[in-house]
Amino acid sequence: MKRLAALFLLLCMVLAVLPAFADDEYIGRMEVVNCNDWVSLRQRPSTSAKRLVKVSLGAIVDNCRQIDDEWIYAEYDGYSGYILAKYLEPSEGRLTFSAMMITILDGAPFYATIDSTEPIDCIPANTIVRNCHIMDNGRVYVEWGSRCGFIALLHAEVYSEMLHFPLQITLHTNPGDEAFEAPLPDLKIAYLSDFPIKEYEYKVYEYIDYMEADDPELPKVEFVLYSDTTISHVHLFSVSMTSWDDETGDEVYEAILEDIQYQLDPEHPLSVGAVIWGDMPNLAVGYADANGVYHFAFIEISGEDGSLILREF
Repeated sequence: MKRLAALFLLLCMVLAVLPAFADDEYIGRMEVVNCNDWVSLRQRPSTSAKRLVKVSLGAIVDNCRQIDDEWIYAEYDGYSGYILAKYLEPSEGRLTFSAMMITILDGAPFYATIDSTEPIDCIPANTIVRNCHIMDNGRVYVEWGSRCGFIALLHAEVYSEMLHFPLQITLHTNPGDEAFEAPLPDLKIAYLSDFPIKEYEYKVYEYIDYMEADDPELPKVEFVLYSDTTISHVHLFSVSMTSWDDETGDEVYEAILEDIQYQLDPEHPLSVGAVIWGDMPNLAVGYADANGVYHFAFIEISGEDGSLILREF
């Protein structure tokens, strides 16, 4: 009997420290509001309880439940506890993305609070941040590793492009048609080795050799793609011709996305190293110009002097 009484007492003690969710109203995600800088996430629903962590103004807390008129159970940054209800409001309806990518090459200043003027760190370019919530003042609440904070919206883009960009696309073109001619692209090529290619002898390399391009004996051409203006969403593709229509002259290519750079400008070119294995294009680049128009161009070896050219269609 004493043993049963002890077990019953232990069970009561355990239940006393667990959140009583059975009759609580589930809210979901909420945003910290109505405070100067931060609010306390406390161990128990009491202002005298231990503070577990400071939750900054504008931060998003998860799995929220209304336990009474005064307190809300919430989870934040690995902690679970209680926040005064007057400092929270539902974040439903706010534009939210599961992931965003830092797209400015110099990185994104990382702020501790929604209206901080001095950053506490800088998130490097191409970093993925999670659980992103766009705020009314042009900042975004993000989770970066184990840290939570804010960045400017203009420093990031939704990550869906990388998640959903097709691994393969099919291109139709007729290089013998006069309509194939197009203006020179905004992109230009600068060489990192001697050109024209005099000793490359690219015609001796067959497609099977290109498939083994990591072979150190195969010569890689190194160059940079640059622009005098700012362009965006620069995609580097490896391409291979899969079929050719004898009647129309159309060539069908498969393109596989190899690299992506979200912004390219005079100070931030794109470095490329690749094996170019013959007259048939095996490398291409796509980009969006200042007007948002998407362009696609083959990177080829000129038949005149062996230099590299960009041929847009």
